[in-house]
Amino acid sequence: MPTPHHPDASDANTTAKSVVIVTGPALIALIPMAAAPAMPAMAAHFAPGGDGALFAQLVMTIPAVLLILSATITGIVAERVGRRAVLLAALALFAAAGMAALLAPGAIMLIASRLLLGLAGGAILTVSFSLAGDYPEAQRERILGFAGAAAAVAAMIALTAGGALVDRFGWRGPFALYAASLPVLALAWGAVSESRAARHEHSLLSPLRLLWPSYLLTIVLVIGVFLPGIQGPFLLQAEGIASAATQGVVIASSSLSAAIASASFGYLRRYLSIQALTLVTALCMGVGASAIFALHGALPIAVCFALIGIGAGLVEPVTLSLVLARAPKSMQPRAVGLVLSAVFLGQFLNPLVLNPIRQSMGTGHAFLAAGLILLALAGALAVGHLLAGPKPALSAD
Repeated sequence: MPTPHHPDASDANTTAKSVVIVTGPALIALIPMAAAPAMPAMAAHFAPGGDGALFAQLVMTIPAVLLILSATITGIVAERVGRRAVLLAALALFAAAGMAALLAPGAIMLIASRLLLGLAGGAILTVSFSLAGDYPEAQRERILGFAGAAAAVAAMIALTAGGALVDRFGWRGPFALYAASLPVLALAWGAVSESRAARHEHSLLSPLRLLWPSYLLTIVLVIGVFLPGIQGPFLLQAEGIASAATQGVVIASSSLSAAIASASFGYLRRYLSIQALTLVTALCMGVGASAIFALHGALPIAVCFALIGIGAGLVEPVTLSLVLARAPKSMQPRAVGLVLSAVFLGQFLNPLVLNPIRQSMGTGHAFLAAGLILLALAGALAVGHLLAGPKPALSAD
């Protein structure tokens, strides 16, 4: 039986490699969240050409189009050219495409740069999770837990710093944050050694036929994850909170609670099954989103965003655990790639699904509609959990 590769002296710097793995998801969190505080200002800038709000939301989420494709195919490319080469190229493209918005002369170039950013982001995230597979199980789970928390912290920093940059430099200011990939590139250059993953005989979409309910669940949950980031600025603007810096702080409450929830995932798994945690995830987001409809003011909205954040922080570890528990071992790398594609698809669908409600009834009703859907999902999960009977808190694998 072949044995998995473990970090050893052949790695230039195992600690640095772990840092690269943890910062990969954190960089991906910057893709939507660095742009989020700029959306109202961007909407006003592009309003003469049509629906400025929808365009601004699409600028935030359109990288998900190529994130979906990139996450799916990067594993195949890395098998042929090596993970190190793919990661280094992706980190360089991430910085160039992200900061291109600082100089983009118009809408077309802005959208093009965001699509390239998505291409780079999907590769970074897929290779990062692949590198985590080089470690023994216990160490790997700790690294992935830190990665989820780092992503939430990065989102919180992007929202707060991005808001301040908008107030000072205008809507283009937050796009400077994408330069954060440059020090990671320098670290990865020395820390990540060249290797190629084992090839598998199953087709690219084999996991889809087996695991489609989990992927559908992921899409619905991720639409809820991005409620504060995508819809939140317009809700706060309607509440009379015009400062981008203040908006960023309020929205960042969801990222703070998400970081705590994600970091606590390993601890929670000692006492709750994955099915129970999936129910908690949907319930927290559903209650938080629904309650916003009846509340006003920065503080109550921040509390609701924090409740949504608890569920949001659990989504990625919960859905990855569901898929890894059900996928055959030989299918797991591509099964995980499709989880990431489902995550990015949910992000992209958020404004498209909720925009008709926002335009016709207001942003508060959009939150209410999303909240009711998530509560209905929580109810269905509760019924399924009861019918299936109690499950052990810790899985056997």
